[in-house]
Amino acid sequence: MYNVPLIKNLYPDPSNNLYGDLRICSRATETCGIACSAGYIAVPWQVEGGGMIGVVRLENQVRNPPVIKLKSHTSPILDLSFNPCYSEILASCSEDMSIRIWEIRHEDENVNEVKDPLCILNGHKKKVNLISWNPMNYFILSSTSFDSTVNIWDIENEKKAFEINMPKKLSSLQWDITGNLLSGTCQNKQIHIIDPRKQEICNSFLIHDGGKSTKCIWIDGFGGEDKCILTTGFSKNNMRELKLWSLKNTTSPLTTITLDNAAAPLLPHYDESVGMIYLIGKGDGNCRYYQYSHGSIRKVDEYKSCLPFRSFGFLPKRMCDVYKCEIGRVYKNENNTNIRPISFYVPRKNSSIFQEDLYPPIIMRDPEYNTNKWTDGINLDIKRVSIKDLTEDDLLITRKFKQVPKTSKSIIIQDNNNPKKDSIMRQFTKKFTFRKKKGTVEIQGEIIGETKSSIEADFEVLESKENKNANKLNEDPKFLFASEDVEVCHLKDNVDDDDYLIINGANEPYEETVIKTNENENYKENNDSSIQSIRSNSKSIDKNDDNNNNNNNNNNNKDNDDTCQSEENQQHLKQISSIHEENNFKNFFKNVLDNILDMKMCKSTATVL
Repeated sequence: MYNVPLIKNLYPDPSNNLYGDLRICSRATETCGIACSAGYIAVPWQVEGGGMIGVVRLENQVRNPPVIKLKSHTSPILDLSFNPCYSEILASCSEDMSIRIWEIRHEDENVNEVKDPLCILNGHKKKVNLISWNPMNYFILSSTSFDSTVNIWDIENEKKAFEINMPKKLSSLQWDITGNLLSGTCQNKQIHIIDPRKQEICNSFLIHDGGKSTKCIWIDGFGGEDKCILTTGFSKNNMRELKLWSLKNTTSPLTTITLDNAAAPLLPHYDESVGMIYLIGKGDGNCRYYQYSHGSIRKVDEYKSCLPFRSFGFLPKRMCDVYKCEIGRVYKNENNTNIRPISFYVPRKNSSIFQEDLYPPIIMRDPEYNTNKWTDGINLDIKRVSIKDLTEDDLLITRKFKQVPKTSKSIIIQDNNNPKKDSIMRQFTKKFTFRKKKGTVEIQGEIIGETKSSIEADFEVLESKENKNANKLNEDPKFLFASEDVEVCHLKDNVDDDDYLIINGANEPYEETVIKTNENENYKENNDSSIQSIRSNSKSIDKNDDNNNNNNNNNNNKDNDDTCQSEENQQHLKQISSIHEENNFKNFFKNVLDNILDMKMCKSTATVL
């Protein structure tokens, strides 16, 4: 056990932004019911007959988000689990006695359905209720079934590696942090410690006196101790309780805590970096959290809500917000239609400084440690790496399954000369990056440098654009620059220097209109005078037409009266149409000028040619 911080206060913060309008299956299972990875949330989807999985991206925290539907199972889903290293790889088990491995490609945003899994594992004789990935070898998967067997699967070679027979059906199945041992609680009130490579049960002992379902989890890693297990169950009088056990002496528990008399079994979740233990029961509205310290369990606080947990899932610790001292986040299914994120924050005076005690070195995988070495009995020592020493491949959310990524140089956070650092850190802000604020930012006692806020940067961009446009106008007033769908350009050489062309809609059919700039600002008065002149001209045309018609009628014969009258009507209609065209043309000019003034494109006014 390392020196972990003593957390006295831990504040929950339920988010108001929900994943809404979902169709989460209401079928009761023995597991948490929701699987979370670095990029996705997976839930059993509500359909007739079951067998469908709904996957939502973490960034789509909105109402009615896009859902990727995985369709292959023929019976209801009983458990889901994401690979601890490859966030795009999902394992699912069902009542159809099969296990399916899925790949959800993060780059394909338009994919709505996946019908072909990577592989299908068949080997159980009854429905499979629990699955669990090995924390050190990411191609090893364990499963248990109603046939009272535990199978170890080699995903890389798509085959069954080991099979262990159990006395009764297991209600929980967990790996230790080394990936060498399994623990499973059974219906006979006992817990069994399993060595899968020897295909035998190493140790068994009684944990709770009650006959209801029991759960277990290993308390090891950075904040725990080796050979230490936490179990939850019921006492003889049906009181919920939790016990801490040491495998060195299983005659009596190290700690026993009695809680209440609720009926739902408590599902534990353990954060090995700071020793936090979260306890949630399906149907409960509260979440209790404790901290393990030197062989004892101490209660920290409790989150209470009027809405119960129908199902839930915890986000990986590496995805928590380090700038707000967030050490945990749970996704709560409230009513089978909404998922609410609940974050847990540790109050610190200066959260902008990286809190090294809350985020200790993380476990890193060894690409050379393949399934053959694990099945041959070769154990791997736990390797940890500091956040400052993460490489470009370590920061990747998505990796190719069954393919070892290429190595790259270390990306030191304090290295300001690295051009790739900023882009990578912005892409994975929620993982291990540091928020930049106005002024200087201090990390590990060193000054990174001065940075500017996003608002100031936006103002600088706008000012630079305005200065460029002003300089171009001062150099050559023939070139004007408009915004978005309005483009102003100069006419050909046959047009004078004061003439300009306005084009409405750069990508649409347009009509060319020539206008002439003038210093006179009373363009409306001139425009009205032009309208009056057009009207007077139209009246004079009508009078001339009447005189001409009278002369023609006197000179022509009576036999041709009908034909002359028709010709006069046609001429009169042509003249009226020409006047309407002139009026339309005039109105078009007027609208163009109004648009120019509204957009403030030209400081000078314009008059109609």
